Amino acid sequence: MARDAIRQQSPAAHETGSDSPLLRALLHDGSVAFACYGADGRYRQVSRALAEINGLSVEEHLGRLPSEILPGELGEQVEESVARVVATGKTWREPEQRWEAASWAPAPRGPGVRVLRTHWSPVHDPAGQITGALAIVHDVTDRHRIAELLGSTQWRIGKLQTVARELAGALTIGEVRAAVAKLGQVTGASHVELRLLDPIGRSPWPQTRTVRSLPAQRQSRVADDERWERRTASWPPLLTAAVRAGHACYLADRGAVRAAFPEAVEWEDSLEAEQSWAVLPLTTAAGPVGGLYLVYESARTFDEDDQAYLQALAGQCTMAVARARMHEREHRQVVSLQDALLPKRLPDLPGIDAAFRYIPGSLDTEVGGDWYDLFGFQDGRLGMVVGDVIGKGVTAAAGMGRVRAALRALAYSDPSPRAVLTGLDRLFDATENAESLTTVVYSVYDPATGGLVISDAGHLPLLVMTAEGDARYVDATPEATPLGWSEERVEHRLSLRPGDIVIGFSDGLVETRVDSLDEGLARLRAAALSAPDTALEPLLDHLVETMLREHEQDDDVTLLAVRVRV
Repeated sequence: MARDAIRQQSPAAHETGSDSPLLRALLHDGSVAFACYGADGRYRQVSRALAEINGLSVEEHLGRLPSEILPGELGEQVEESVARVVATGKTWREPEQRWEAASWAPAPRGPGVRVLRTHWSPVHDPAGQITGALAIVHDVTDRHRIAELLGSTQWRIGKLQTVARELAGALTIGEVRAAVAKLGQVTGASHVELRLLDPIGRSPWPQTRTVRSLPAQRQSRVADDERWERRTASWPPLLTAAVRAGHACYLADRGAVRAAFPEAVEWEDSLEAEQSWAVLPLTTAAGPVGGLYLVYESARTFDEDDQAYLQALAGQCTMAVARARMHEREHRQVVSLQDALLPKRLPDLPGIDAAFRYIPGSLDTEVGGDWYDLFGFQDGRLGMVVGDVIGKGVTAAAGMGRVRAALRALAYSDPSPRAVLTGLDRLFDATENAESLTTVVYSVYDPATGGLVISDAGHLPLLVMTAEGDARYVDATPEATPLGWSEERVEHRLSLRPGDIVIGFSDGLVETRVDSLDEGLARLRAAALSAPDTALEPLLDHLVETMLREHEQDDDVTLLAVRVRV
């Protein structure tokens, strides 16, 4: 018997310590269970996690044979495995084993049946000689308990609701994938994958019906097959085959795989150690979008309740994918619309230099209606605008385009900020609905006198940085209402000197999920005062980097800066 051969070998010096920081960390880590055995079968190194599984201290293992400290059958089996690895030099994985833990693994693990899975590999010395064996032990008891709980209808309903809530909050494909990754916890699967077909171009779905042997039809079928292979090349072969079949597949073992897919002989090795699979196509009214791939490490059957439960999960995933793609598509459309409406560059106007930054909201936030504008008048004055349509998406972007065009038209008729905002109030009262609120700060600068006239409708104040290095906020009316809530508009006047900088910005720069508006304004002023370079381009880069570096961007970010030339 191999274990007897181990006993006949002379005991070797037992290594109980190491200078390796990595090994010391692994040995004391409570989540990695492993042991290193010498060629004589005795414990050389034991991690704290494995010692806890065995219900003994680390010291009680070292230098001893497994049969001396573990129950007879288990200890003998471990020694057999060590002997096998030392003799063959091959890596292998033991089938999952159930052991009654009541008599050999006390608290904190507690009594009951323990399910263990062990991976064995040889240990070599620097000369390449086998000096022992390494066993990495996975306690998969909890996974089996979950599998047993799956039979509970109440448990399934609760978990299905949990998954539905997770997926309902997913706005992007990345967030959908993150939610799907948690399905292993509610299905008992050891591995879960969501694979999606590229939505661009016409459907890649191949023709599965019998095709008459006409040249044109054969060519079409070949093209479909080639397109399918290109767009699923990175998928697991079983997932590709099952999703291409067009219906859910529940495969209890490898025999079921071979029966369902004759081509499995070509790629069965890719299945590795998995024992059973559930593969569910994700299909919308517009066609297939991908597949859900669940792997179970032990053989299992899928009864009607199992299948209904998994189909419900797949349905939730399908809706989440469709919703995320719609959100991403709308996001791209809004960004494109805003890009078309906003100026790509600022005009070269006498007496000032100008720069801007516009950063659309990320995919997990909806793009809003921020805008900026800078234009000159025939008398040499210039108009400066920063605004924000309250709302998100296409509606806000379209509203922004209307307000921007109307403001320019009114300004060319009468540049006065008060007159322009009063005219916009009338326009809103006549044409816009009550929900179409818009904030805007509009100012007119006269290079001949250095005077700046400001009026605002509910927008944030302008930040004025003086040539002497000070920074202050200037607001025409702190309590001004947005456009759409008409009131008497007022103007504020100040004088600018050469080197002074005026910066208009949107709330996306200063409002975050953790900071209030006042806190954000204080941070922006501090960032302006600490700017290493007051040239407009590096200044705006510094402000954006400082304000967004440690905060998640929740909205569009817009800045427009004007410097009085020296």
